[in-house]
Amino acid sequence: MKTRIISLQFAYFLRDIVSRPDLEFSTLNSEMLNIFDAMPQMIPVPRELPPEVPVMVLSSERKEYTCNISRSRIDFILQRISDEKSNLDLLKDFNSKVAGMTKAITSKQEVNRFGMVARYFHQDNTAVRTLRNKFFSNAVDGAEELSLRFNKVSESFGYRINDIHEINAAEAVTGGKVEKGIFIQRDINNHPIQGKHFDYETLLKISQKYAPRISENEIEALIK
Repeated sequence: MKTRIISLQFAYFLRDIVSRPDLEFSTLNSEMLNIFDAMPQMIPVPRELPPEVPVMVLSSERKEYTCNISRSRIDFILQRISDEKSNLDLLKDFNSKVAGMTKAITSKQEVNRFGMVARYFHQDNTAVRTLRNKFFSNAVDGAEELSLRFNKVSESFGYRINDIHEINAAEAVTGGKVEKGIFIQRDINNHPIQGKHFDYETLLKISQKYAPRISENEIEALIK
């Protein structure tokens, strides 16, 4: 597999700080059909720490699914744990679970910002040359490290949507073997609007609209 999903993540930023997220989201696992079948981790976080620090972590026994719950945000993460599933299968699985997670969370708290993050690794023994030819001039000839970051902004449902690309020549360990290649991260998120929050239908439509941007075809098109 030349291009592999490393992880997929969907973040829900809550409008209000929740004092007891362990109680507020106590039924989240059952609403997600018990995909988090490992023992939940409760973290005694002092109130003076930033509200983004997780106070509860839900995960599956195989570590494929993780949900970090803090007083101000919730992060659902799908991690590739083997090559049994294709990128397409992982993305379909992720999108279906995001739909369920979105319904569960928006029924309990108002969400005013989201983040959809995809991390891929593309195997390439001449990664620096590939990035140089695609994005740079000969001014970087001879470079041993190369990276870039850019943001494309669009509008959807009245929100400004960031589409942040981070692309780096990097190495990854696969099956105990070090591989050279290109790390690609795509972070799609919105600018929050004062006094406005997402309802379930709008956030679901936005996630479905932008999901194709984190597909294998879209990621590979960035570097070919």
